Amino acid sequence: MARTNRGSDLSLSGQTLASRFAVTMSIALAVVMILAGVFLYSRMVGAAQSVQERTFVEATRLQGPLLQQMHDDHEADIREKVYGEKPDPNKKRIENPIAVPGGASETFANGDVKRVDVYYGDDKKTRGHMYLYKDIMPPLLVPAEAKDSAGEGLLPIILSVTLVVILVGAFVAYWVGSAVSRPLELIVDDIAQISRGDLRHRTRVRAGGEIMLLAKSIDRMAGNLEAAQAAQLELSVREREIALAGDVREALLPQKTPVVRGYDLGSLHIDSPTPGGDFHEYIEFADGRLGLLVCDVSGRGIPGAMIGAIARSYLRLELQRGGDVGEALVRVNAEIARDVRRGMYVTAMYVLVDPRECIATVACAGHKMPLIRYAAADKKIRLVQPEGIALGFDKGPVFQRTLQVQKIPIDPGDRIVIANTGPVSLQNEDGQELGEKAFYRYVLQHAGQSTATMLESVRKDLATFVGSDTFPNDISIVSILRKN
Repeated sequence: MARTNRGSDLSLSGQTLASRFAVTMSIALAVVMILAGVFLYSRMVGAAQSVQERTFVEATRLQGPLLQQMHDDHEADIREKVYGEKPDPNKKRIENPIAVPGGASETFANGDVKRVDVYYGDDKKTRGHMYLYKDIMPPLLVPAEAKDSAGEGLLPIILSVTLVVILVGAFVAYWVGSAVSRPLELIVDDIAQISRGDLRHRTRVRAGGEIMLLAKSIDRMAGNLEAAQAAQLELSVREREIALAGDVREALLPQKTPVVRGYDLGSLHIDSPTPGGDFHEYIEFADGRLGLLVCDVSGRGIPGAMIGAIARSYLRLELQRGGDVGEALVRVNAEIARDVRRGMYVTAMYVLVDPRECIATVACAGHKMPLIRYAAADKKIRLVQPEGIALGFDKGPVFQRTLQVQKIPIDPGDRIVIANTGPVSLQNEDGQELGEKAFYRYVLQHAGQSTATMLESVRKDLATFVGSDTFPNDISIVSILRKN
């Protein structure tokens, strides 16, 4: 009967070791005992027949002279009575046996037959058994040694057979033990090979019962270890990728915040557990202008970080040349479309602030989050999002045709905020997404504060919504306030 381990598909099939050992030993010993019984039976029957034959021969040898003497006595008696002949006094006679003093006496056949231990012979020193039927003479004499010889030779035979049974049992036990230990030795070798690191190795045992169950368990263990090792390697690779992506991401972020006279500038960047390529950047010009850049990069980990690094390099190189913002982005798009594989892209929101003219030039390359402009005059926010597709989607004509550049004024007390999609895509514990309107509301609530205070207040609002200070996506927010 098979036993199944609860919670596992491993089952015990076939005979158990105990049952196999019991059955094998029982069959072997049964065969040995049958052969030994047949041998002992044949030898004992032969011995009994031999003893019986010797007893009959000896009894006949002793009984014959007595019967002859009785016959002679009967004839002599007749001759004496009829012819008057006298018996020969010198004729030797067979003396009657004498009972053994203190000897045993038994009766058989309801008392008709009596056995008495006697001495007989000429010197009355030969011991025997005398059987009498109702005291009718002559008795039947049987030598005692005839009965005693019934067991002669049986003890060596029995001892020999017992020794043979013991030896056969020991051989069978050794054979069964070897049959059991051989699979176990193979399993030990398999375990040794697995322990040396060969987790693809599988057991070679093809048996039943506990042996097969043990082999299946070892194979399952090796498979689990192999999967765990693969998972550990994958985790190690993943951790190295995350660490490298983190290093690249750190390199993408600006090392310091520029100081612009008459303006309050600041930024907020929150790393996600799985870093990507999203970044923000400041581009300073010799004439005092300042470029504010926030980019969303497709992909996570190393690919996203590498694309972010490539995009940042191209954007800094082309935008720092000055000149027309639209033409600079067209050149960046051509480079990115050539270097990244199809399906990868970068969105960008670029704001060129002219502190002297108090004008901001805005260009959007497929960025989903619009520019947020807080107007101090009416304390309202307005959204600015010129047309444009993401960098890398098209090699040139479509990008150039759709790209628009827009200028907006920056009045005293006005604030400009640009961000990636990280804040609006946050979800709370119920799975609700924050959305753009809620984010705009946070900006509006704190727009009149200093930039550093405003950004920290927005961060706290986001953490309150999520219910944790850990955010699943990178968050980049850049804000500039024109002082009164």
